[in-house]
Amino acid sequence: MKRILVPIDFSESAMNALKHGIAIANKLDSDLRIIHVNTKMSAQVYLQKNAGLLVSENAEEWLSDIVYNCKKDYRVPGGTIDYKVREGNVFKEISNQAKYDDTTLIVMGTHGASGFEDKYIGSNAYRLVSASPAPVLAIRPERVWRGINKIVLPISNRKASRQKVPAVVGLAKLFDAKIFVVGVKEKGYNLLNSRVNVYVRQTVKFIEKNTKLSVESKILKQGDRAMVLLNFASSIDADVLATGIHHSGNPFDNLIKPFANQIINQSDCPVLAIPTKEMLSLSTNY
Repeated sequence: MKRILVPIDFSESAMNALKHGIAIANKLDSDLRIIHVNTKMSAQVYLQKNAGLLVSENAEEWLSDIVYNCKKDYRVPGGTIDYKVREGNVFKEISNQAKYDDTTLIVMGTHGASGFEDKYIGSNAYRLVSASPAPVLAIRPERVWRGINKIVLPISNRKASRQKVPAVVGLAKLFDAKIFVVGVKEKGYNLLNSRVNVYVRQTVKFIEKNTKLSVESKILKQGDRAMVLLNFASSIDADVLATGIHHSGNPFDNLIKPFANQIINQSDCPVLAIPTKEMLSLSTNY
C-alpha cells in the first residue's frame, strides 16, 4: 500500500499539515505515518491544548495521543495510521524514513521566510525538500483544507521541467482537479521563449491524450519568475503550485538558485516540490 509521511514537531503548522495529510491519504487509500525527530524544540502549542500530557516529557506519549485522535478522521479500509520516532538530524532522518518506507508523498507544515537565514540560506521546508527522495507538499499554517481543484504546473525551457508532469497529473486525478500549464517568457531570449511555447503545448497535449482532466495553458509576461508565478497562482485562487527541485551536493547551490526556496517561502497556496534529475545544471528549473 502507498504511504504518506507527515513530519510532526507539535507546532500549529505541523498539526495543520496533518489534517491535509489525512485528507489526501483518504483519497489515495494509503497508509499514513507520522514521524517525529527528537530535538530540544518545545511543544508548547500542542501541550497547551492537551494539558493532561504536560506531566510527561515522552514524545511517544504525545504521538500516541495524536494518532488516537486522528483515527476518527482517517478512513482507509485496511489502512494503517501510526508514528515513528527517530534521533539525529531532522532533515536527514525524515528523508531516510521516506526512502525506507518508499513514501509516496511527504506532507509538511512550513512557516515561510522568517529572516535572513530562511530567505538566503533556505527555509526549513526547503532544506527537507532539497534532501527528500519523494515529492513534498509544503503547507502554511493558515491554509485550511478545502480540497484540490486547481493546480498550477509551471513549464520552463529546460527538459527537466517536464519531469514534474506525472506527479502533478497523479495528484490531479485523485481530486479531478484542473491543471493550469504555465510558461513564463524570458526577457530578450526569443529562442528560449519559443522553446517554452513548444514545451507548454506538448505538456497540454500529453495531459489531454492520457487523461480526462480539464487543462488550460497560459504564457505569462517576463519578470521575476517566482513572483510572476506566485501572482498567477493567487489570481486564480490555486490550491497547489508545483515546482521542481534538483538535489545537489553543492553547498552554495541555494544561493545560486533561490527560485524554489522563494516559491516555498512566499506562496499562499500549498507548494508541491517534486525531485528532478538534472544534476549538472546550476540553473533553477521550474
